[in-house]
Amino acid sequence: MFFLGHMVWAYVWAAMFAGKRNGKLFIAMILMLGIAPDIDLLLRSFGVIHHTLTHSFFFWLIVFAPFFAVFRQKTVPYFVAVAQHFAFGDFLVGNVMIFWPFSPTYFGLNIAMTSMLDVALETAGLLLAAGISYYKDDLRRMLSIDIRNLLMFLPLLALLTSILFFAVDWSFIPLIAYIWSRKLLTTIILGHIILAIFLALSTLQGLRRLFNNREQHE
Repeated sequence: MFFLGHMVWAYVWAAMFAGKRNGKLFIAMILMLGIAPDIDLLLRSFGVIHHTLTHSFFFWLIVFAPFFAVFRQKTVPYFVAVAQHFAFGDFLVGNVMIFWPFSPTYFGLNIAMTSMLDVALETAGLLLAAGISYYKDDLRRMLSIDIRNLLMFLPLLALLTSILFFAVDWSFIPLIAYIWSRKLLTTIILGHIILAIFLALSTLQGLRRLFNNREQHE
């Protein structure tokens, strides 16, 4: 999946596993955990192969073990947010070594990222995330004037970086022409734009609170 799909489905799955005792989800962290396994793209120069180490259940069980020990049930939605990346998203759209290092076997349907299925999944995830966030009142929180919304800049930066990553081998004008010539890619780009605008608005609300606090202290 693109970062769009990984982020919105991370929120959808995390919200479904968040019990009443967990309180409000830390949305910025959920979104970042949704794309965290793809850090292996930055580790290729160190010999890390994409869809292996950081796409394994065992790797993330070790990472989350201290959090499960301390926070117990409250950790579940955050673990689900990262696990859905390879157990759901990359399993359907691609293939991954889910049981690395105990098994070198790749699991997945290996469907292309630009296929109708992927576009449908990413679009459905965006719509579901919007609906759930409204129902759970997370939408209001993310658009409120709150200093914590400054952290929404992190998923925003990651989302914009991912767009540049896929466009790096294209010259700008031909890339735009190619995208708008294919309806599936157009849908994906529009989804990225919608999510980016929302994250930008949330970040701006955090900045407003920051500036308001400074003015009050002056």
